[in-house]
Amino acid sequence: MKPEPSLGLLLRLAHTRASKSFAAALRPFGIDGKHFGVLLSIGRGGPMSQRHLIDAIGSDKSSMVRIIDELEGRELVLRRPAEGDRRAYAVELTDSGRAMLATASELANELAGQLLSCFDEQEQSTFKTLLARFVAAGPPGGRPEESPSR
Repeated sequence: MKPEPSLGLLLRLAHTRASKSFAAALRPFGIDGKHFGVLLSIGRGGPMSQRHLIDAIGSDKSSMVRIIDELEGRELVLRRPAEGDRRAYAVELTDSGRAMLATASELANELAGQLLSCFDEQEQSTFKTLLARFVAAGPPGGRPEESPSR
């Protein structure tokens, strides 16, 4: 009898399958998953600081600066001084950024349907619910975070 794969390996393989598929789908648009994560976060939450974006997508400061620089260079976002804090910047979507987000979101939804097509509708719903709960639980012994939107 073949041993059952570990949870860590299964999560890694699932991540690899999804991220490679998503990267290939986004490539024609000149963005990748990190860019999409920033666009999606701003699209859902409105203009936000780089610090908030770092927390929202689980990035580090230098990576976030690079991602925002790239998005700003493509005129998808812009930085403005944050209200109430002259030292901080709020990052917001441009009209082109909103259009890119709409296109990429539609693509992401189609791809999610393809990736989850190995499950029936009830299994897909259960999978998403369990995955959201798993993510929201945070690290072992840590404080649970807000559940991500579906």
